[in-house]
Amino acid sequence: MSVTLRICIAIFCILLAFYVIRLVSRRRLLLKYSLLWLTLVVGLLLSALFPDCVILLSGLLGFEMAANFIFFIGLFCLMAIALSLTVIVSRQSQKISVLTQRLAIVEYCQDKRQDTRGDA
Repeated sequence: MSVTLRICIAIFCILLAFYVIRLVSRRRLLLKYSLLWLTLVVGLLLSALFPDCVILLSGLLGFEMAANFIFFIGLFCLMAIALSLTVIVSRQSQKISVLTQRLAIVEYCQDKRQDTRGDA
């Protein structure tokens, strides 16, 4: 890996880390979700700074080329992000259903009270 490419990756990682921190400070991204992105940034930064470790690890795990290992790790990270987002969406969907049901009950009770007050 050329020095220029390593420097570009390092700059990209630093900019991405600052952007994630900025999103957290503006309350547009929750801290618990930012940790995943910051972990990915640190991993990418370490692999850019120490490419020999990536080559050694890919060889130990049986990959023929380090590029295949990097694509595998990238695919794994994307799948982990997709899974975590799916869990979040599922939880939010359940909460919306419960809130909708509670709102319907509250509105029904309020309508019932108004009907009984209007009759009296």
